[in-house]
Amino acid sequence: MSNKNKKQKAVSIMRCFYCFIASILLSLPVTAENAVLKKAELRVLDIGNSYTAGATHLLPLIAKASKADLSTMCLYQCSRGGASFKNWVDIYNDKDSKIYSITKVVGRLSANVQTGEGEAGDGKLFRDLLTNETWDLIIIHQYSLYAPYYSTWNTNSAAGYLDELISIIKEHQPNAKLGFLLVHSYWSGYEKNTEKSSYDRWQLIANSTKSFCEDYGVDFVIPYGTAIQNLRSSSLNNEYDLTRDGTHCGYGLAEYTAACSYYESLIAPRCGISVVGNSARIDVSDKDSKYPSVNVTDENALIAQKAAYLATQNMYQCQNPEDYTSILYGVVNDSPRTIVYDMQGRRIRHPQKGLNMIRMSDGKTKKIITNVK
Repeated sequence: MSNKNKKQKAVSIMRCFYCFIASILLSLPVTAENAVLKKAELRVLDIGNSYTAGATHLLPLIAKASKADLSTMCLYQCSRGGASFKNWVDIYNDKDSKIYSITKVVGRLSANVQTGEGEAGDGKLFRDLLTNETWDLIIIHQYSLYAPYYSTWNTNSAAGYLDELISIIKEHQPNAKLGFLLVHSYWSGYEKNTEKSSYDRWQLIANSTKSFCEDYGVDFVIPYGTAIQNLRSSSLNNEYDLTRDGTHCGYGLAEYTAACSYYESLIAPRCGISVVGNSARIDVSDKDSKYPSVNVTDENALIAQKAAYLATQNMYQCQNPEDYTSILYGVVNDSPRTIVYDMQGRRIRHPQKGLNMIRMSDGKTKKIITNVK
């Protein structure tokens, strides 16, 4: 091959490489730093259902393993099984037929909250929750059956009453920032999965979340549903899409991934410690469920953590976490033949914390997540 042809080939390779970087950049969301997470004291209220409870079940374990300082924050949860926006409006108005509960999830900061169970048809505990404390961030989400169908969220139906719920929240908490929970989709084989595909249903949920955020000016989302879908795109998925009953997150790995997403969205920006590299592990071999539980081990924990991290970087795109190399507390080889770029396409000496691109000496490129001190 002549020198001219070699030069042309090199230019072509570099052009393809930069196009590859550009495609990655275009897929990343533009998000602003949420100032509310950096407040001197942070009180968060999460209003939801069993999905909320399942997604935060392992959050205390992960937070403890991170050694993050949670002395100036707290997360409380108000949960009612199968609750939709309308159900919370009914609870507030003493018209609901099920019990609900209020619990503290993590944080050492105190709040003027009465924990425990609220009786069916009695919304006093919920009303007191909204009136007796000043919340900085209040997170809501839609019931899984209606989550994919944004056009129904403000109808006069069981799927509706979103505006009514937000009005109630704003009446008592006018200064609270509103957040949203992007939930996971059903198992593809679940009878209520009308899309017959966990991916297609997740895509609808993600699109509905995006529409909600655009219409209501919401820029804080915990995208644990995308984290679960990322995990499903990896080799760790199983025939039940990592659910324990077709709908709820499976015990162990799936719940761990969801909790990692909570941590990375809510706690990591505040304390500066990413979930990638977290040492928390869990044995769920004693759990009884319809479909298999999966232990969190040294072999799969990092993949789950990367699934959660990638979801916080782009909640509207499903990405296989196994496509990303993780570098924990280290750097890429200093060889001048290994070139490192940040996600803006700028050449840098060492990987920075977060997402990076590297071009190896053999011309191959890798996407990496770096967790450096």
